[in-house]
Amino acid sequence: MAEPTRAGAAPAPVPGDGPSEFVEQMYLAVVEEHWLWEVPLGLSDGHGGYEHGPWDPAECSRQLLAWFDAGLVELYTDPPDDAPRPQNVAEWRAWHQGRYRVEDGPGIARAVLADPSRWTGSPGDGFLRLAPTDAGMAPDAAWV
Repeated sequence: MAEPTRAGAAPAPVPGDGPSEFVEQMYLAVVEEHWLWEVPLGLSDGHGGYEHGPWDPAECSRQLLAWFDAGLVELYTDPPDDAPRPQNVAEWRAWHQGRYRVEDGPGIARAVLADPSRWTGSPGDGFLRLAPTDAGMAPDAAWV
């Protein structure tokens, strides 16, 4: 698949060179547990040293859905403001007695991932975070 386009983008990598910059950045968004609204924005050091993105939200959605459907990605939300703040997914799961997703089922998470217009910085869907599943953390996880 071709690398998503952006202004000033480097040439697409030659097949077999490993994951594209886009795939690497989507993977990092998952393992660093970014909020969904952050994903299409990309990142920069602010000094011209490096820049990744911004990315087409539809391409972000496509990649995240592929990983979600493969069982590598899940979504979680922060607890209420008056609760002690977990620092990672394991603490969040313990805080919720093993319930790692606010949604009642994977259909809701999939629907949110499929609709980037729901990835806002406002309460609700926009504050959902990406995280790797246990399968996604396995050494043989097929991220590429």
